[in-house]
Amino acid sequence: MIMRNWLLVLFAVLLGISCKPDKDAFIIQGKIEGLKTPYVYLIHPQETGEKIDTLEVKNGVFRIKGKVTNPNVYLLAFGPDYMPLEIMLEPGKFEVSGKIEDADTWRVEGGQLQKTYNRYMDLMIPYNDRYTELYNQLTTAKLEGNAEEVENLSGQLDSIKDIYYEKSYQFVEEQPVSILSAKLISEILMSNPDVNRLQPVIDKFDDHVRQSSFGQRIITTMTTIQKTAVGTVAPLFTMNDLEGNQISLEKYKGKYVLVDFWASWCGPCRDENPRIVGIFNKFKGPKFDILGVSIDQNREKWKEAVVADQLAWTQVIDDSNVANKEYGVVAIPANVLVDPQGVIVAKNLFGRKLEQKLAEVLNK
Repeated sequence: MIMRNWLLVLFAVLLGISCKPDKDAFIIQGKIEGLKTPYVYLIHPQETGEKIDTLEVKNGVFRIKGKVTNPNVYLLAFGPDYMPLEIMLEPGKFEVSGKIEDADTWRVEGGQLQKTYNRYMDLMIPYNDRYTELYNQLTTAKLEGNAEEVENLSGQLDSIKDIYYEKSYQFVEEQPVSILSAKLISEILMSNPDVNRLQPVIDKFDDHVRQSSFGQRIITTMTTIQKTAVGTVAPLFTMNDLEGNQISLEKYKGKYVLVDFWASWCGPCRDENPRIVGIFNKFKGPKFDILGVSIDQNREKWKEAVVADQLAWTQVIDDSNVANKEYGVVAIPANVLVDPQGVIVAKNLFGRKLEQKLAEVLNK
């Protein structure tokens, strides 16, 4: 009897071990209505070797099992005609749903990081919708030549962007630091970086987050941004203008100069140009000038845009990626305001904020 009981206990223990779930295992199963492709693809992050898993689709249904040691951002691709869907993948079960022709219906459920990401996306919907609404109104006002309405709507767009960034900063600051924090900082907040708010979050990155593609981009960019923080000397550069003449930033010493980073293909840059034209016409003189720095690859498109937007100040083209390497520009439009001694006194001010800053420093 004792031997039999001992065997039962041993059997139960072994059964428990064999049934114990793998702590690194994940399952993704989904159904996308209207999905016609025979396969979907799970694309692993760059730091894992860009591995791609192929999933067979039957009637829009697919399923995959696998292992993930560290949480990371994976992509689920439905084919060349659709943007891939992001999954904050970690051990556990995930459900994917939606209609293939309506990306707004695509949804991933499962996992704590995914829940947090979904909460962020849901939080930002009203601001994204309002921005789209105002942008469409702005486009109409421009077509109608309503300058007063253009200025009014541009100011409202600036306010929405300010709120969007502030909400994003607050969200990142309130969440435990994770690969999701790095993703949001890398893709959103690095375009409007506040070093004092970001550094405490970045300092909490563990090795996995730090070595991720998001973490590496953040660390590299932050190093450059800190070199061009307000109060530092602006890195000098020399670039070719429209006629091929070499123009140096150093020639602007003795006056305030706005170094304006833009490109012909950048919609927001082209939208901002009329406002910069107005500011240039208001403040140009012996104490103030603008130097336009284009990151265009196509010189003809660049020249055409300069003429079309009536940009009367000196324009140069950035053939050596100075904008990114020396000034930490990761999104355009971007700018720095440099004082007569060559010191950066403001960054990324647009519209009314830029006008107010110029009025302040030029009227001292």
